[in-house]
Amino acid sequence: MASEPSLSAPKGTRDLLPPESWAWQKVIRLGMDMFADAGYAPMDTPLFEHTEVFERGVGEATEVVGKQMYTFIDRGDRSLTLRPEGTAPVMRSVLEHSLHRGALPVKLAYAGPMFRQERPQKGRYRQFWQIGIEAIGSESPLADAEVIELAMRFYEAIGLEVKLLLNSIGHPGEDCRLGYGKVLAAYLTEHEAELAGVDRARIASNPLRTFDSKEEPTVAVMAGAPLITDHICDGCKAHHAQVTSALDGLGVEFEAAPKLVRGLDYYMRTAFEFVAGGLGSQNAAGGGGRYDGLAELLGGPRIPGIGFALGLDRIMLSLSEQDQSQQTGEMAAYVVALDEKHAGPALEMATRLRRAGLATDLDLMTRGLKGQMKAAARSGARYTVILGAEEAGPGSFLVKDMTSGEQEVVDGPDLEGRLTR
Repeated sequence: MASEPSLSAPKGTRDLLPPESWAWQKVIRLGMDMFADAGYAPMDTPLFEHTEVFERGVGEATEVVGKQMYTFIDRGDRSLTLRPEGTAPVMRSVLEHSLHRGALPVKLAYAGPMFRQERPQKGRYRQFWQIGIEAIGSESPLADAEVIELAMRFYEAIGLEVKLLLNSIGHPGEDCRLGYGKVLAAYLTEHEAELAGVDRARIASNPLRTFDSKEEPTVAVMAGAPLITDHICDGCKAHHAQVTSALDGLGVEFEAAPKLVRGLDYYMRTAFEFVAGGLGSQNAAGGGGRYDGLAELLGGPRIPGIGFALGLDRIMLSLSEQDQSQQTGEMAAYVVALDEKHAGPALEMATRLRRAGLATDLDLMTRGLKGQMKAAARSGARYTVILGAEEAGPGSFLVKDMTSGEQEVVDGPDLEGRLTR
């Protein structure tokens, strides 16, 4: 016998409900509008892609591809994967639609859910939301600075205090990161017995990832590890110097983080991370970097790019810890019908105000006056518009300021103007 369907959300996921959902939408709108003001056009990609987009773009040796992806075979015997991150799909879209053959850089912004099969913990879910931008086509250090400054200004606008960590991880060449990887692997091999067991396999597969380990034995070993900043090539050093100079010119404060690495293989040169309070040891609220070789990994020409992805779940958690998030919608008016015969006109009035661009709600549960006024207070509306009050003559309405408690009679033609004062 088939079991009853579960009415609980799957492990590692959750329902985003009012009033919290109001705060989320406000932050997303603010971010997308801010990015648009800098020329970043909104776009979206499918929730699932051909698996090879991530195997080739993100890297088969990464934990994301090796352990965390939701991959399935569809009815056409195709391997598909729910997107675990946004940059590789955006680049796939740029290549598919030849956007790189037009005006450069291609500036794109997105907000949406990603999926990784991780152990759920505070602020970390298996379905999680990211908001991000990508600037594709420019190798200029000024592009790096623009992207980073936009992220910092976004955090400032939503009231979240973050610290910017900045590093250069070089490019994948023998005279740069590849050479450094060999130096680091030799160091790790020398100290292999001291590493946590889970990190020993990384020596051969992805030695840079040992810097991300939270295992105490590994952290102790990495304290004495050689730094990539001492081994990158002259070209990468010059690029990084120009990035830091540009950030100084923009007044963006940062902390040099020579042990900062990124978990996806496509990153090179500029790498950065934003850390915030209220998140415990996993305090990253977003990050990004340069990915000049990603297009080639996906089978396209060499197209440089840089971007960031900011974790909305973690941002909103940190905001709630700081008590900075708005937890209600911004309702201008709530229409109250004094009696049943005014219920129809109340809907007509609410519709009139909505058409005038005023966020308006009303009672649809045939409550009495007391119940409607309680609902108006819960809605967060600034004003209530009361239909049928004795104080108001024909064609006039009683308007109550929900903040001050003051009431006044307003003539019908003047109503919209009064509510927008």
